[in-house]
Amino acid sequence: MLPGQRVPGEPPPLAVTTSRRDDGVIVLTAVGEIDAATIGRFRTELTGACGAGKQVILDLSGVGFLSCAGLHALEEANAAAPRFSVIVKTALVSRILDVSGVGAGLDVRREVEDALGAVSRRVRPRPR
Repeated sequence: MLPGQRVPGEPPPLAVTTSRRDDGVIVLTAVGEIDAATIGRFRTELTGACGAGKQVILDLSGVGFLSCAGLHALEEANAAAPRFSVIVKTALVSRILDVSGVGAGLDVRREVEDALGAVSRRVRPRPR
């Protein structure tokens, strides 16, 4: 079965959880596929996290597919959140970010702990 294709009645294969750490950092974790069937929910969760916190870490470690719509959502989040990091561990998602060029504009890390250190040291000026 190709990404985006679903068995009728089967729920979209994306789970998104949000947690706020004691230091105020919001960690959004996505597991599954980010494609045409799931982009609405993903974008809603990501936009909500970016609006609720000064520091957002998006963990894509459990994501097996990322569509063009998902890339666009990452670009939007990067522009909206004062501090935004993405955790990527899979070769496929890493390659998608590299080939698309989107990864060049993101703070991409392999571990949440690395992003926490980077987020606490870095303040990106907001576009005017």
